[in-house]
Amino acid sequence: MADQNNNIFPITLLRDHLLPALLTDDLSDITYWAGKDLAREFPLQGISAIVDFFNDAGFGILNIESQKATSQRWILTGSLVERRMSEATKPDFFLEAGFLAQQTEQQIGSSAETQVEFEKDTVILTVLTTEAIHIDE
Repeated sequence: MADQNNNIFPITLLRDHLLPALLTDDLSDITYWAGKDLAREFPLQGISAIVDFFNDAGFGILNIESQKATSQRWILTGSLVERRMSEATKPDFFLEAGFLAQQTEQQIGSSAETQVEFEKDTVILTVLTTEAIHIDE
């Protein structure tokens, strides 16, 4: 458990303390853009590849909860998410949101945006598009 907490600390230090101090009111916009940029650097194919990337990148445990014609509802959980939500005054998950929006755009060939909501120890990421979403597993 100590190793896991040591791995979480650098992320929480940067994401929830240093970046908010540096970027102030622009934090969410810049981290959303940065997430989109990361997605262009690491193009993925399919839902399982996105889920695996979130885990490998240390973003948390991502699961798709529902999928409709022009929206997807994703749930982000895990010890990092729980810790960030309990310790940070205003945790920012727009890096993950931008990444998910851009991956969706690249996979469906149409614009997408992701909304961020919080429920208890989870983050709800809702991807909205104007075109039908069809992403293979």
